[in-house]
Amino acid sequence: MRTAIIGCGNIGSTIAEYIARAEAFELYGLSDTDNKQFNTLAAALGMPDIRHLTLEEAVREADLVIEAANSGVVEHLLRQPELDQPGKRLLVMSTGGLIPHLERLSGWQHGEIHIPSGAIAGLDAIKAVAGQIDQLSLTTTKPPAGLANAPFIREKGIDPEHFRKPMVIFEGGLREAIAGFPKNINVAASLYIASGFEGLNIRIIADPAARCNRHRVLCEGRFGQIDTTTENLPSSNPKTSYLACLSAIASIRGIRDRLKIG
Repeated sequence: MRTAIIGCGNIGSTIAEYIARAEAFELYGLSDTDNKQFNTLAAALGMPDIRHLTLEEAVREADLVIEAANSGVVEHLLRQPELDQPGKRLLVMSTGGLIPHLERLSGWQHGEIHIPSGAIAGLDAIKAVAGQIDQLSLTTTKPPAGLANAPFIREKGIDPEHFRKPMVIFEGGLREAIAGFPKNINVAASLYIASGFEGLNIRIIADPAARCNRHRVLCEGRFGQIDTTTENLPSSNPKTSYLACLSAIASIRGIRDRLKIG
């Protein structure tokens, strides 16, 4: 399967290393606005001649397009009509970028969009109980470095590095969380897409003693209760959990798997 990866940072690099070794996939090209990141990844893969694609070329020429960049790139990709064609697949890591476009996507006829579970567990169970949920919450706890430079942090003049104990720095709804923490809260967008629950409540905690990214999902309804907690070691990028990279690879592998789980 001809595969293009958009974004040559931490997640994109991890995925590219997998695709380069996988027999069922061909690493057709990479895309990044940062030429240095592109060249660094191409050299690390031992593929100095790999194509440096534009977003439009990636959509037009690849069978599988993997977004590992940011929500703005997702919006750009969704404007490409070629994505809604038979045999086209888009895997999205920046799921917050899908939220403003869900109504438009409901009208797609052919293209497929794949959303990995990312840094949380139990997304398949949340999808199973959609329509029967009374309460749904996400509590995310991160080291202060993992929240630095988020728009909400800047606007409120918060300096997380000065915290001496765990502090709740945000509590609210999905769209406010996405706007305030676009690189931290894709798990919330994935929860919303899986559940369709408008009352999703999100709490973000900065904890100077934390050594991992912790996500607790609590879901209650007529079915009973789902309560999951994941404690994820950060990747080389403190804003990203290593589990998110592994989840993306599992989703990619599942495209070709004959045995489907979840």
